[in-house]
Amino acid sequence: MNTGLVKNAPFAWPGNGNREYRLVIYPDAVVYEKIMAEKQRFSLKYGLEPAVQSFPYIMVTGFYAGEGMEETLIRWIQRICSQHNSFELTLNNYSGFPQHSIYLRIQDPQPLHQLATQLKMLDSHVQIMRGNAFERIPHIALANELPEAVYQQSMPVYSQKTFRARFMATELVLLGRDHPYATSKTINVFRFLPANHKSYSEVA
Repeated sequence: MNTGLVKNAPFAWPGNGNREYRLVIYPDAVVYEKIMAEKQRFSLKYGLEPAVQSFPYIMVTGFYAGEGMEETLIRWIQRICSQHNSFELTLNNYSGFPQHSIYLRIQDPQPLHQLATQLKMLDSHVQIMRGNAFERIPHIALANELPEAVYQQSMPVYSQKTFRARFMATELVLLGRDHPYATSKTINVFRFLPANHKSYSEVA
């Protein structure tokens, strides 16, 4: 699956044969269609097709690592996800990152923070992306890389709009790319436990 994710690289590429990896969560099909319809409306209203081209996703964490680390990373991530329960996420209205992006807010990001904390075991083996608030706050982008004038025009409109959708996060997807302007590709998909399932570590 080619995701058509971020067109421009928001981070300095470290080079030295490193690959960029992102761990993301996609909404389910119903919520996906609802978000894509909103993206289309934004594009028609403001005439900015490139700003809404990316697939809807939530970035949990991102890092750089040598391609030789990939199999090891997959094993570690699989171990974490195989002990993590699926969880519900609610998207609730819009907010913005001045002066360039409008996004859908996640009502309760705590499960995402917990998952990101568990994934910190990778930190000593990879080069973590040092992002700004745009990457640190869990969200789903509606439109990004906006000209400031369009942001100033559209943000007051979207701050008054309502959007509410709910879906179960049942898997974590590892994306990778070898160049800052390449399309991210799916490397692996990691399934969570069913919701409310007790893992071995929880009952032992």
